[in-house]
Amino acid sequence: MQQLLHPIPLTLAVVGFLLLLWPPRHLCQDRALAALVGLYGFCALSFLVSVAPVWTQLGDTTGHPAIGILGAFGTVVAQVSLQPIVVVYWVLPREKARKVARLCLGAGAVVILALTVLFLQLPNFGQTTPQGITAMYIHSGVYRTYLVLYVIAYTVGQTVLAVGCWTAARRTDQAWIARGLRTVGTGAVLTFGFSAVRLAGVGATLFGLSHPAPAAESFAWICADGGNSLVLIGFFIPTLALRVVPHVRVWARAHRDYRSLAPLWEAVHHAVPAIALRSAPTPTAVWLHFWDPTWRLYRRAVEIRDGQWALRNHLEESVRSAAEQRRRVVGLTGAELAYAVTADQLRAVLATHSHNGFAQTSTEYADADIRQEIRTPDDDVRALLRIAAHFNTSPAEQEVTTSWT
Repeated sequence: MQQLLHPIPLTLAVVGFLLLLWPPRHLCQDRALAALVGLYGFCALSFLVSVAPVWTQLGDTTGHPAIGILGAFGTVVAQVSLQPIVVVYWVLPREKARKVARLCLGAGAVVILALTVLFLQLPNFGQTTPQGITAMYIHSGVYRTYLVLYVIAYTVGQTVLAVGCWTAARRTDQAWIARGLRTVGTGAVLTFGFSAVRLAGVGATLFGLSHPAPAAESFAWICADGGNSLVLIGFFIPTLALRVVPHVRVWARAHRDYRSLAPLWEAVHHAVPAIALRSAPTPTAVWLHFWDPTWRLYRRAVEIRDGQWALRNHLEESVRSAAEQRRRVVGLTGAELAYAVTADQLRAVLATHSHNGFAQTSTEYADADIRQEIRTPDDDVRALLRIAAHFNTSPAEQEVTTSWT
């Protein structure tokens, strides 16, 4: 049962670790995120060393067949020590959270040190397996002490986690965090079944009774792996909702806006090729476009503005006046009127500038009057998207649409 269930939480832990690890610079700024990454990493290691081939390889390499149990228990204790740290940094002021974090890390270090000392005193019974080591060593007093210490530390840690999560879930006003915390608390309580079976096995040995049946062993691993899976999922729910989903939305919006500006940019670029930062896309640029579309979007906005500036001496006053009159007839006013007229000016100048010289009666772009309201790159992108929307639709089409609405 153990070998069948372990791949599930192992996969969750590895995927969560890799997703949360990038970009690494965020770990220095967010203590909760750093603790969460460590939690997923230690959890992945605990399940990895308990996979039979890895367990065997560790034993062969170190010369101690049971070394895997120290690796598994030690990484689990490290995971349990980090779990409440994530919660306290989410719900407590930074100074209080830092004090709790020191206490948790100190307690975890003491337990790991004690487990290491006890492990070094274990007898060598030869080749072991992850699922059979407890049955093989349970009659050793040192192993019973080792196991009881681990189970107590594990149970105390999961109890603290469950109580802390449910308490924090009641206090937070953010629904996704509350759902994640309740899921974590439920998973922590489920692991109590594993602790109960292990303590029952120690008690049975002390009183000369038979070791728990295979069904009890299966139940223990269902509780342990199922509970850990819920904990991993629960911790990732608020992270997904508050960090991953907003980043995905920003990424998708940047791609959408980049494509929306494409027709306007291509027309301006055709007239003024010098605005482009790169004449042709390179593999690096394509990769950057996929992973960092926001930079590409801002660059495209700058290039369109550069093109506007380069074409400004070709603008005709008559074109602006006619466009303003036509757009007012269909009901446009204010900033939207300025954006629509600017689109008409660009369409006209792009159609004629290569055949004519400078305009005889030069003028400004209609949106120049409202450009002082643009304070950030995002403001500029939104303004250009409105210009592009009018540029991509001919005035005749817009008049028909307006008359029907």
